[in-house]
Amino acid sequence: MSRSLIQNVYLFKTFEPRDLDSVGEIGTPQTFQAGDTIFIKGEAASAMYLIKHGSVNIQQSTKSGDSLTVATLGTGSHFGEMAFIDGQARSASAAAAESTELIVIPYEKLKSFLGQNKDAAAKFYRELAHFLCGRLRVTTTDLSFAREKNLSHF
Repeated sequence: MSRSLIQNVYLFKTFEPRDLDSVGEIGTPQTFQAGDTIFIKGEAASAMYLIKHGSVNIQQSTKSGDSLTVATLGTGSHFGEMAFIDGQARSASAAAAESTELIVIPYEKLKSFLGQNKDAAAKFYRELAHFLCGRLRVTTTDLSFAREKNLSHF
């Protein structure tokens, strides 16, 4: 896998070249066609994903059972990282929005690499914390906006 792809992923941007190469060695490519399911909400999680090219829809189910796309991620994005931290089942579903090539990084291999490389681990977890904080801020803003909108209807 290309070092430049990994280096352009937020979680690995501060890695040393040798660490980028090591992450590249544990990732494997996998191709999906438009509409293919990558994983389903509630499934046990065992890997995170980098989008080499293409796009992925992150989806939630509505009360009526329809699928609602809550985010569309493109080339260079990553997803599936939350369960790496908490070991919980998938919190959403993911499906290819178009022909998409992903790099699959198994959690066990990533944990082993980080366990043997403390500098890389510190960088990875710091970037992951920043990423998740950013996501939480966006969610808080969205919820505040939705609450204001709901209260204005009364």
